Amino acid sequence: MNITSIFRQILNLILLYYINHNPIHMKKIILITIGALMISISVNAQKMNAAKVPPIVKASFAKQFPSATDVKWEKEGKTYEVALKNKDQEMTVSLDAKGTLVETEVGIKSTELPAAVLKFVNDNFKGKTIQSVDKITAGSKVTYEVVVQKGKALIFDAKGKFLEKEKD
Repeated sequence: MNITSIFRQILNLILLYYINHNPIHMKKIILITIGALMISISVNAQKMNAAKVPPIVKASFAKQFPSATDVKWEKEGKTYEVALKNKDQEMTVSLDAKGTLVETEVGIKSTELPAAVLKFVNDNFKGKTIQSVDKITAGSKVTYEVVVQKGKALIFDAKGKFLEKEKD
């Protein structure tokens, strides 16, 4: 759901409220709505035009991923997140302001997971199927993110030890 559709839904709610309630309270509702909208816009990662990405970051990215296609840039906090296809494989990479690779996230098949991960999922989520799997590499540290139900991601270390549950 994008910001435009969220904003339309909020405006529809305001209009419904206005029709059904006293218009004196409208100022409060409008101010609360605008505040909520501003917070939601600032919290989300901001999509960027490649022209706004610092040259050092773009040069580093191009050197590390020379065959990248379908490149989409976002600014998330202090890092630049890039969604791309590299040799027909979809992935996301994060680079810092100096162009240093911080993290890569690559979708993999569940059959590529360590056996301990599959055992944990089978033992703790009976009847659930794995929806997606990502291999995340940050420096020399490898973790796996396994989604077994919408909104819940399980994180495992490189050997398959369960680390934590996160919101997806």
